[in-house]
Amino acid sequence: MRVLIVAASPSPVPSLPDDVDYVIAVDGGYATLLAQGIEPNLVVGDFDSFTGVVPDEALRYPSEKDVTDLEIALEAARGHGADEMLVYGALGGRLDMTLGNIGLLEAYPEMCLYADGQIVSLAREGRHALARRDDHYLSLIPWKRANVTIRGVKYPLDRHDVVSHEALTISNEWDAKTAELVVHDGMVLVLYVKK
Repeated sequence: MRVLIVAASPSPVPSLPDDVDYVIAVDGGYATLLAQGIEPNLVVGDFDSFTGVVPDEALRYPSEKDVTDLEIALEAARGHGADEMLVYGALGGRLDMTLGNIGLLEAYPEMCLYADGQIVSLAREGRHALARRDDHYLSLIPWKRANVTIRGVKYPLDRHDVVSHEALTISNEWDAKTAELVVHDGMVLVLYVKK
């Protein structure tokens, strides 16, 4: 099941995909959905970032809790059988929230984050086919530590230890229709970054 989740980022949210099976609004993301004429299946949050009328059927949570509103939405998506989660509005704004939301990729491998022409996902050990996007760079950022091979790009690597203080895996370009990423050890953030 493909689930669209829209959170309350201050960054503008582009046209949202309509080829989804279920839609969840997270707090102020409800206003974003309504502005685009989309009525969500579920609305969750503590509603500290939404100033409109909260629907009666919304799942309200206290503002003081041990999880974020986005985590509540991700668990709800899992509960509805999500095998793909497209999350908009979770990047930009407060740096602590942005980094925390990126960190959620480790717990929710079925999730991709979308914002400002960028796509962020987490690749674990194994082979991954990365579809070419001509208007995007491809960057790999180690998540803890990683050893990778990447082919089909302008700057290929073979069994390279990717480290956080090295810019070698930033702003790569496409050399083929599909790039092949092999994560031999560890995990890497995969970023499609708008040129």
